[in-house]
Amino acid sequence: MSGLSAYSRRAIVGSALLLTAACGGNSDAGSGEAANATSNAAPIAVSEHGNNVVADAKASVDLSKYVGKHPSDSVGGTRFLDEPAVKAAVAANVPDSAVRNFVFNSNGPDAPIVAKDGRVLAWGCERHNCGYHNWSIAITPDGTNADVCFYHDDDSADGPATWYLPGGTTETRPGNCPSE
Repeated sequence: MSGLSAYSRRAIVGSALLLTAACGGNSDAGSGEAANATSNAAPIAVSEHGNNVVADAKASVDLSKYVGKHPSDSVGGTRFLDEPAVKAAVAANVPDSAVRNFVFNSNGPDAPIVAKDGRVLAWGCERHNCGYHNWSIAITPDGTNADVCFYHDDDSADGPATWYLPGGTTETRPGNCPSE
């Protein structure tokens, strides 16, 4: 920031304080909470010209609001499968675009979303072929960690499913993708 004018530096600091306040932070330096509040503030980026301040804030995510709803149901105007955190987690774990397309566009029956083992579990399948083609997503309520199951076996409804895990790991596990 040394190459910035005094006005630009004040604008950046002022923007950071506004973002902290908007995120629910307390700017009372005497309380000791200001340091904590600013650590939760959105990161600030300055353009190469030093005159544009851009906030890149991540909205807080609570996918548990979908528990009891179907993946195809909207909550607050957004379906579970359209949540940016869900889309990002699936994209990060599943390198195969055909599998991602199936999960997000199967348009078949789906089961109510459940809470299981500290995760939100969603399940769906291919219309008229649920036993042979289905998927599930087990994701932490904050959207930071997901396991994605994909089952596709035209010959057996009891064969192994492929699980896509964080870090690019893939496992084969017995049975269809879980719905509960």
